[in-house]
Amino acid sequence: MPSVSVVITTYNRAELLPRAIESAQNAGSDLEVIVVDDCSTDETPAVCAKLSSIRYVRLSSNQGLAHARNVGIAESAAEFVSFLDDDDLRLPGSLDTQLRALTADHRTALCYGQALIGDARRQLPTGEIYPVTCQQGDIFWDLLEDNFIPMPSVLARKSNLLEQNCFNTDLDLVEDWDMWLRLSERCLVAAVEEPVAIYRKAIAKSEQMCSNSAALCKQALRVQQMALNLPRAQTASRTKRRYVRRKFRNRAYEILMTEATNSIHEGDAKAARANLLDAFRYRPLRTVASGRLPWLIIAPR
Repeated sequence: MPSVSVVITTYNRAELLPRAIESAQNAGSDLEVIVVDDCSTDETPAVCAKLSSIRYVRLSSNQGLAHARNVGIAESAAEFVSFLDDDDLRLPGSLDTQLRALTADHRTALCYGQALIGDARRQLPTGEIYPVTCQQGDIFWDLLEDNFIPMPSVLARKSNLLEQNCFNTDLDLVEDWDMWLRLSERCLVAAVEEPVAIYRKAIAKSEQMCSNSAALCKQALRVQQMALNLPRAQTASRTKRRYVRRKFRNRAYEILMTEATNSIHEGDAKAARANLLDAFRYRPLRTVASGRLPWLIIAPR
């Protein structure tokens, strides 16, 4: 029985998948790689048929990332599970390092690490690292402010994932943040403060689910509210709950204003206008003070 199961979910990225698989195989000394194909319509089945060192599971219909990851968890034979998307990469030996950190304390549900941010075209590191520092232990309230756990950097105990009924299939975005919040509400979180993965940076033209900042922020707001309804958050003071809400809304505002500014510079009036309006909904006074709001009126349509 392997120590770690690496679940790689994929959909119509046959050209990127082999590199993700190879990186996963080099990330640990005792692991299995399970590829869950979310009903791809490209050459993915043919590509996987040539790879004898993986377990290939093809779904009969496309049901999204959360469902595909849950299938991978159910198929896994190991006590610990890692997740990798088909356009991200694992760094050599990283899972062995994280496994030692995770098994040091039975109260720990998951271990994460830093991710090198890779460019959307070639997955080459850009020099950015996220997060800069890795918080550990009881991180529930810090995590409520912002998701600082990169998805491809996680190694989790399968038993803890099952206790939480795995990923929420009602969420088509930030389902990973929802899972980390539910785990951290009850368990400790470990971290290795070193890069363990390469995370492909999302841009508007990269066709990634996380490239739509407005949709991402709206879904994240819903996830945060769900977490604030958990028992631990419900017993906290109103001041503490209001503080994390404000911190998140400020973060969402900054993301949307950055996207709006980039769109203005690129001459994309439609995208700029949409992001400015969404930023205004989160922080109306700050949006007005930014001096960008009049651009909605004078910009060419």
